[in-house]
Amino acid sequence: MMRWMMMFVMVASVASAQVNVSKGPGKRDFAVTGFAGDVSVSTQVAEVLKNDLKLSGHFKIAPSQEAEFVQSGSVRIEGTKTGVIECTVTLSATKKVVLSKSYTGSPQDLRRMVHKLSDDIVAAITGQRGIAQTKIAFVWQRGSVKELAVMDYDGHNPRQLTYDKDLNVRPRWSPDGRKIVYTSYVHRFPDVVEADLYTGARRVIASFPGLNSGATYSPDGRTIALTLSKDGNPELYLMSAAGGGLQRLTNTKSEESSPVWSPDGQQIAFVSAASGAPHIWVINRSGGEPTRLTVSPSYNTEPDWSRPPAGSDVPPMIALTSRIGGQFRIGLYDTASREVRLQETGGGDSQDPSWAPDGRHLVFSKTQNWRSRLYLLDVLSGEQVELPAVEGGASEPAWGP
Repeated sequence: MMRWMMMFVMVASVASAQVNVSKGPGKRDFAVTGFAGDVSVSTQVAEVLKNDLKLSGHFKIAPSQEAEFVQSGSVRIEGTKTGVIECTVTLSATKKVVLSKSYTGSPQDLRRMVHKLSDDIVAAITGQRGIAQTKIAFVWQRGSVKELAVMDYDGHNPRQLTYDKDLNVRPRWSPDGRKIVYTSYVHRFPDVVEADLYTGARRVIASFPGLNSGATYSPDGRTIALTLSKDGNPELYLMSAAGGGLQRLTNTKSEESSPVWSPDGQQIAFVSAASGAPHIWVINRSGGEPTRLTVSPSYNTEPDWSRPPAGSDVPPMIALTSRIGGQFRIGLYDTASREVRLQETGGGDSQDPSWAPDGRHLVFSKTQNWRSRLYLLDVLSGEQVELPAVEGGASEPAWGP
């Protein structure tokens, strides 16, 4: 028990798509009345559930007499090996039971069980997938060393993945959540490496002469897009995720970088300075002439293309980083106006946006006073949440599937 308590402290074509982000339906009032049982544990369980429901974007925590939905339940520790959470959610007006479930695991695993409960509540009431069980990979910097790490979506339980005492950057998840591909400078020059999160095995995917960087998996996980300079200029290439089958996509005088796949896997957005300053372009996965997307602001990088789940009323969107007056800001690209609508994220430099699998939340890094922290942003409500700090700095987040 004590150990557990310590853990608490798209459209087919970009050219024809239009992004109209509305505020969506209002949040629904939800009362978390708490859990019967050992107060030192049940209080923490209730607080995690409240935080999960608030971060989902679907609920506002309210008093039970004002709430549309009311929760009740219990939590108990059986011996030293089993923790049990029982929860019931009812519709206040009719007393109809919306959800009644029990969750069992180790006492050290109660937090994960609450995340599962939260996602079940979101699914039962909204019919949509929750984000509480997802993970975020990020670059954990201490001094001049940058290692990769993974944490829960709410910033808790950070776990370091690499121990190279070198530079490892730009992590990206495989669609099944089993692997992460990233750029490693362990051998001095940048290589693309794949890490298996289940076995701990690492495999060098690309180590051609020159630059190997910016790798990202296709939606089906079979293909990787990346930047290589083996033929002189940094260009976009495709290759099999299993290795081999190299296909060159671009052939320009400028540098191409930061590829990201469209939800249907038929297009790739990327950064190119072919027009002078860096902008977002798009190209078909079969090649051909790239099309420039962004015009204003005059400097746009780090695109990430959302993949809302089937049935979602949120359209696919491209988030990116814009530079305005010397400051970096998070923006959403609007294909109708060909402009970027900047998001309000407060002071400091905001960069590295990455979409949650629900297609409405972003994680990004913000640098203030020379230190980088991670934040969550709900693009429908505009609400921003700072994640718990880690020792050193956290940047380049990638939200898992």
